Amino acid sequence: MTHWQIAGLVGLGGTIGALLRYGASRYAALRKSKPHYATLAVNVCGSLAMGILAGLDWRDDQPATYAFLGTGILGGLTTYSTLNVQKATMRREGRGRQLAGYAAATYLGGWAAFAAGWTIGRAIR
Repeated sequence: MTHWQIAGLVGLGGTIGALLRYGASRYAALRKSKPHYATLAVNVCGSLAMGILAGLDWRDDQPATYAFLGTGILGGLTTYSTLNVQKATMRREGRGRQLAGYAAATYLGGWAAFAAGWTIGRAIR
């Protein structure tokens, strides 16, 4: 597969991931849930899925599949920029306790989800 074909797969995957993230945000809004819950959910689920891919070692073994799923879909699904905007908003609004909980849940939850995913991926491999 050429580099251009793989780039196309990344673009297609990124589009799918971004649409999934948008869908999660819309779903949270329809349920009148706080927006950061959707961001937390997609980031932790994305970390779990990326952990599985890493555990499967597909980056070198299946580069096109890894590019589509990992860099594309999961890259489009997860969002560091929205996370930071939400943290800045919480800080500006004086919601320090909520900010601390959100940051802890995101970083510790993401790390734990990745580790669990990596363990699953290694077991499958």
